[in-house]
Amino acid sequence: MRTLILALTAPLVVACGGAPASGPTSMPGAHHGPRHGHHGRAADDKAHVSHDMPHRFDDPQRWAQRFEDPARDAWQKPDEVVKALVHRADLTVVDIGAATGYFPVRFARAVPEGKVIGVDIEPSMVQYLAARAQEEGLSNLSARLGQPDDPMLGDLKPDLVFLCNTYHHIGDREAYFAAIRQKMAPGGRLAIVDFRKDSERGPPAEHKVALDQTKAEMEAAGWKHQETLDFLPDQYIAVFTAPAEG
Repeated sequence: MRTLILALTAPLVVACGGAPASGPTSMPGAHHGPRHGHHGRAADDKAHVSHDMPHRFDDPQRWAQRFEDPARDAWQKPDEVVKALVHRADLTVVDIGAATGYFPVRFARAVPEGKVIGVDIEPSMVQYLAARAQEEGLSNLSARLGQPDDPMLGDLKPDLVFLCNTYHHIGDREAYFAAIRQKMAPGGRLAIVDFRKDSERGPPAEHKVALDQTKAEMEAAGWKHQETLDFLPDQYIAVFTAPAEG
């Protein structure tokens, strides 16, 4: 909650990797406050910028070169991640911290009968993703402006909510994810991809959230841990389900 600094909304967000940012590109409710330190979905977070340095993602073309760097594919394994999470062609997928569309574009191609909404708190990133969807002929992909404490899902009923390198940016995670849980379609899932504490990539160790902590926080927000996928070299993929009320 990844480019969200959600990098969801506060770097929203939906963004994975190592750039400084102010928000989603940002995600909602970043723990360093809105508009501070984005690590979005850059190719490599080793070039990590201080969380205390305000930053604007006002040049999407330049950030796209970093977020979409082909070298990132080797360790992010985006196609494998999407394949592991998409089990139907008609899913409604929300990517929080979407940034320039590294994952949203892939999800859109994987759910031709469904729809994908990329959420980011950075207006320029939202505009960039909307233009990219049009240019690439992805009529099932749209972009939405989120807020640091609210992904602005409106009347959406997601089957899958996805965050890459964004979870650690969110501030009041229990409230943020409890609110999202109320929006989910029956049987809806939420997948969090974030850096393991011992990874050399990503933000400094003190800003990373260990898997056990993520599971505890999500369960406090009313989610049930379903499984953890461990095929990524630097990150965990924690998948949660929204239990039926009552």
